[in-house]
Amino acid sequence: MAKQLDVELAGEWDWEAEVRRTLAAPHELTTVLEPVNSCHSGQLLAIEGLTRSPRVGSRELFARAGALGLDVTLELCTLSRLLDRFDAEETEARLSVNISPSIIGTPAVQDLVAPWCDRLIIEISEESIIRDPQALANSLRPLRQLGAEIALDNAGVGYGGLSLLVALEPEWVKLDRRLVNEMGMSTGVRSIVRILTTMAHRIGARVIGVGVEQELQLELLIEEDIDGWQGYLERPLVLKRSRHSIGTLLRDQPTSLNEAFCINLSDSVSYALSQWLRHGVTSLDAVARVTDGCYELGWVKFSDLVSIARTT
Repeated sequence: MAKQLDVELAGEWDWEAEVRRTLAAPHELTTVLEPVNSCHSGQLLAIEGLTRSPRVGSRELFARAGALGLDVTLELCTLSRLLDRFDAEETEARLSVNISPSIIGTPAVQDLVAPWCDRLIIEISEESIIRDPQALANSLRPLRQLGAEIALDNAGVGYGGLSLLVALEPEWVKLDRRLVNEMGMSTGVRSIVRILTTMAHRIGARVIGVGVEQELQLELLIEEDIDGWQGYLERPLVLKRSRHSIGTLLRDQPTSLNEAFCINLSDSVSYALSQWLRHGVTSLDAVARVTDGCYELGWVKFSDLVSIARTT
């Protein structure tokens, strides 16, 4: 009976009034900053900015605004609030924000985010229906030239799939929470996660698992060499360096200075290796400088990274 009542109430909800009420009183919206942490070092990789409505689901609210032709107005409002909130934070991490593909090319949106581009990650959801991925990539190009990075959100369950991955060449790929939730219950889902991670690393993108609420989920992400995680896990387990981690390699096989190519302790091995190859470093004798944020920790051999990547 309760479920039937919920459905009836939802069907009778005056969505146009709700959207206009939100626009008239944006202070009622709650802005949330959710950290994105490294699976391999615990380092803060980025911060996602989220907007919460006190009365209705945010996804439904934005969808209804789009149907009413008020999506640009609502997103400009929420983006402004998120940027103001982020500006008050003392962090070098980037802010990740969701922007609808249908409005990313509008002058109002581009003018708002342009001054922030060197600190922004723009998330494009794979669940959005995008008929022309290349046109979307063209709309994002001016912002990328100003320093913005791109994230493919809800990866693995949406409409865009490989076409978006190829067209956008994102710096970040965020695995949908449904995949993260089912990794420990389905070998098929875990295989999909592994394939997506491999493809993302080969184009030079970091992979983030979204919706982590249990320690087992985080452990599985670490096992699959995924770069980072975000979610509501209140007491994250103490990260245990796997035998394939850069941290373990650095501890067990210290290497002398040879070449000043830099990788980060927070990176997964396969991501670090792909970045190395993309920069044209292919000599097995080459050595990379390993850092943790701005601190130098040591050096690692290219040949050792290759060996690890082949065994994971």
